[in-house]
This record gives sequence, C-alpha cells and structure tokens, in this order.
Amino acid sequence: MKRTLQLLGAVLTLALCAGAAQAAPKNGFSVNGGLISSSVTTTIVGTGTALDGVSYSYNGSGLSVGFDYQFALNDNLTLNPFLMVSGENISGLGNNVTGNHSILGLQLRYWLGDVFIGGHIGSYSETVTNNNYDLSTNASGGGGGLVAGWESPNGGLYFMGQLGSAKLNHGYTHTRLTDVRLSVGYRWK
Repeated sequence: MKRTLQLLGAVLTLALCAGAAQAAPKNGFSVNGGLISSSVTTTIVGTGTALDGVSYSYNGSGLSVGFDYQFALNDNLTLNPFLMVSGENISGLGNNVTGNHSILGLQLRYWLGDVFIGGHIGSYSETVTNNNYDLSTNASGGGGGLVAGWESPNGGLYFMGQLGSAKLNHGYTHTRLTDVRLSVGYRWK
C-alpha cells in the first residue's frame, strides 16, 4: 500500500508539473544592452613579402546594444532577426585604439518554459581605429554562434548570453573574431 501511494504521488506530481501553465513565447520588439568581450587573431596573407604569415592578436571590451523582433513559430520555437553593435577599448594594438563590432543576424530559439537556447548566423563587421593617427580599418564576414537566456513570460525583462565566432576578411588579412556578449533587455509584447 505504501509503495502504491508513493507511485500515485509521483504520477500526480508529474501530471501537475506537466499541466502547469507556461506562457508560450510571443511576438514583439526588444532592446537590450550589456557588456562585450572580444578576441581577434589576424594573419597577414598574399602580400608576397616577408610579412606573409605574420600573426598578431588583440582584445576588446566595452558596451553592446542590440535590437530584435521575435516571431513565435509555435509554443517552443521563435525566429529573431537582430542587430547588435558595440563600442570597445582595444588592447594589444597600442594606446588610444578603439573598435566596433556589429552583427546583423538571425537567431532560432528553442524554449523550455521561460528559458531559451539556440543559435544564430549573421553578417559580422569590425572597425578598428587608432585615434592617435586618425587611421581606421574595416573588415567583414560571416559567422555564427550560440545564445541562451531567460525571459519573463509576460514580456518585459530578459537576460541573455551570446557567444559568437566569425571569419573576417580585409584585403591582405584573415581575421578570426570571437566575442561574448552578456545583455539585459526589455521586450514589448
């Protein structure tokens, strides 16, 4: 009898948990802001000089701002076109060097209640400026990454972490960018 009551209690608990109301993700516009940390490795190629094969790396840290619009495909999937831009202080390239990294992309999110996990693909771009000499360089390319977070079921506040990697091309260099963004946002539903 005791064993039957325990089994019945376990089944009832599972049924109640499975039947608990969970809000499906909704359509809506959002804005977010947070921190970015980036790491870049660049290799010089194709110059026909002794510089070919020379590599250097630099790091950035700063603030990131993003926008997206969420399209609910069903109760567990959303499609989120997004734009994220950053302003960063760059270390490893001298003094007074700043950078910007942006992503115009598309995320596919899988929802587990109020928590989401997913991936993204996008077009990445980079601008690095040496403010001492008023010189800048640009690079762009494709990439992708992972996203995870929590969002209030009724809209409003959300938290998100995003890891990205891209291969950027600029003339005679091949550049590998890796970035991590931690954001707090607000979604209107």
